[in-house]
Amino acid sequence: MDALLPLIDLSAASDEALGRQIDAACRARGFFYIIGHGVDAALRQRMFHQAQALFALPTDTKERWHMARSPARRGYEGPGYQTLAPGTPPDLKESFYLGVDRGPNDPLVRTGTPNHGPNQWPDAALLPEFRATADAYFAAMDALARRLMGLMALGLGLPQDYFDAFTRDPMPVLRLLHYPPLTSVATQATDARQMGAGAHTDWGSITLLAQDDVGGLELLGIDGQWSAAPPVADSFVVNLGDMMARWANDRYRSTLHRVLNNASGRDRYSIPFFFDIDYHAEVKALPGCHDASNPPRHAPITAGGHIVEMYERTTGAADA
Repeated sequence: MDALLPLIDLSAASDEALGRQIDAACRARGFFYIIGHGVDAALRQRMFHQAQALFALPTDTKERWHMARSPARRGYEGPGYQTLAPGTPPDLKESFYLGVDRGPNDPLVRTGTPNHGPNQWPDAALLPEFRATADAYFAAMDALARRLMGLMALGLGLPQDYFDAFTRDPMPVLRLLHYPPLTSVATQATDARQMGAGAHTDWGSITLLAQDDVGGLELLGIDGQWSAAPPVADSFVVNLGDMMARWANDRYRSTLHRVLNNASGRDRYSIPFFFDIDYHAEVKALPGCHDASNPPRHAPITAGGHIVEMYERTTGAADA
């Protein structure tokens, strides 16, 4: 494990002590591992199995649920659809997006809020356990993310329930990801810049990443060198997005990271859960993160406007 990346056991200390540990990690790199998180290991493994079964389906089958068919940007995204690092080849990964499954009578759907609506679900005849597994995993990750937000509030010197007012109707996204080994792809021989996921920061508040045992996640250090964030048994990697760094008036870091699956010779699967706050919530410098000598560095912005803008910068289907 990278010695600079902390491992925080959520079962081994008081909330106040955990808040201090998380605060230190967020100031240093904005990346850390958590264990003792309470998410059932069997549920997590079932989610990985469902992801593997989904991506093993024929391409023309997966394309039936392409996210271009979804006003809420849910569903399948094939290889080459996204380019996270400008000036590099399109990312060599495929993914499947799920969010809060909102019907036509949901208030946010009725008002046309971007990226809010129903999920596209794979056919039950093909993947009979997919939806129930995804719903259970989504709920477990939502609960864990809310706990982490409370601990982060404590670390910032705020009441533990401070962020509750910003997460009454949030817009989290669960993304299933498959990275084929680069060594098996012809483009690798002609373009050394090819990556599974190009160098990028996440955009929202916090990300909780489950990764398999293949590895490939790398972080950019302050010295300009890349270092690995290898898999740790029964852990999640937690990292901050640009919105949280902005919210904390740059007290916290949103760190560049990438995925290179070029050494294992195996398919890599990972499952990030992006916990993003209410679409219409205003993000401005948090109490305690600014004063007369350190005024707010960023103009206020709505959470939803920020996410939509960032997504459209990195996809070839911004208008789809």
